[in-house]
Amino acid sequence: MIVWRVIRREFADAPLSVEGAKSWPGRWHSAGTAILYTASTESLALLEKFVHLALELRSIPHIKLKIELPPGAVVEEMESLAAGAPDWRSDDPSAARAFGDEWARTAKSLGLSVPSVLSSSERNVLLRAASPLYEKLQIVSADEFLYDERMWKGENRAAPRRGR
Repeated sequence: MIVWRVIRREFADAPLSVEGAKSWPGRWHSAGTAILYTASTESLALLEKFVHLALELRSIPHIKLKIELPPGAVVEEMESLAAGAPDWRSDDPSAARAFGDEWARTAKSLGLSVPSVLSSSERNVLLRAASPLYEKLQIVSADEFLYDERMWKGENRAAPRRGR
């Protein structure tokens, strides 16, 4: 299985680090839980990162990672777990965080497939750093890129490029 992740270039030395997740909570985890957020498609990974970018970071180089999960890795579907699916679209992410924290503590699987809030027909894949298979993740490619200026709208938008 292939998953995708986007990181700022300054973090390229440790592209699979879970230190950020351990320091700050996310939709599917509380601070202190060692998981890595990835996406099932390249475009979703780009969009997931984009919604968290401040305007002043628009010109910072990023790295797009294509990651291969090791053979035999299990990725569970959130909906199939006995605990039941939380209200993951809620403005209050506490139920989704509790669900993700419990999964990270007790699961045997490497991954958990969860719906994206940005596109419910697409999936994010949480990877558990505590899994013995985590160390076997392979980065297939790491390509540098900048977000296209056309993605930002409003007063602070750069002047339009000529020739488009």
